Amino acid sequence: MGAFFKKNKTKMKNFINRFWWLFPLAFIASLLISAYFDSMWPIFFVISVPLTFVAMITSWIILLIFKKWWRFLFSFILGALTVTYFVYLLMTAIEQAFNPGPDNFGKEHPIPAQLDYNLPLLEGEKLPHPIDSTATNTWLQIWNDIQGGMYTYDFHHPALEEGWIYLRCYEATENIPLSPERISAASMVATPSTTSFSKVVEKQCFKIYPGDWGDYYAARIEVWYKNANTGKEQKLMEKVYRVEGWER
Repeated sequence: MGAFFKKNKTKMKNFINRFWWLFPLAFIASLLISAYFDSMWPIFFVISVPLTFVAMITSWIILLIFKKWWRFLFSFILGALTVTYFVYLLMTAIEQAFNPGPDNFGKEHPIPAQLDYNLPLLEGEKLPHPIDSTATNTWLQIWNDIQGGMYTYDFHHPALEEGWIYLRCYEATENIPLSPERISAASMVATPSTTSFSKVVEKQCFKIYPGDWGDYYAARIEVWYKNANTGKEQKLMEKVYRVEGWER
């Protein structure tokens, strides 16, 4: 048994001494194939990459045991640089997935010079016009919230049956829906039955996602009502505001 181990130990030593460079190259090749050939990604990333990585580590240990210092050092540096590079690629891909970069929606939809629009109010700023039940333009008021693209709204309306108030937003020049499901869900407020003109929504938050901070464009903000008894939906009013997108 000892003779067998000694004989095979010698063979292993000779193999590693001769082909030590294959191990880091095999590891690099498996990473490259898994990164750049989508159809082969599962096989190479799940099977080949771990196997070649273990083989490379094993070759390092054997090179150290046999005191092949420069070969170990060269193989270690090559493997370490490869791992560092692919970790960098992975982190970059993750960052791009969660932060896709500048959103040019506002730049691509400039506000026409002739378009009339309103500006969201700052916290504590006085209303430009007093609330007037006969002036529809005063019923809806949009306020800036804590960050660009984040808003709150107040809404007044004459008598309504029990139901829900919510917003739908569109880019004003091309009628592009702005995050329709998210805005409708975030802006929805249940309202009881009212018998007179009253404030039915107060400081309800919502976000406009397309665009970036300071990248302004015009949005048509529509106020919708859904009757709790009949389920019928009805647009109550609309108003154009200058808005910006929320940076995710």
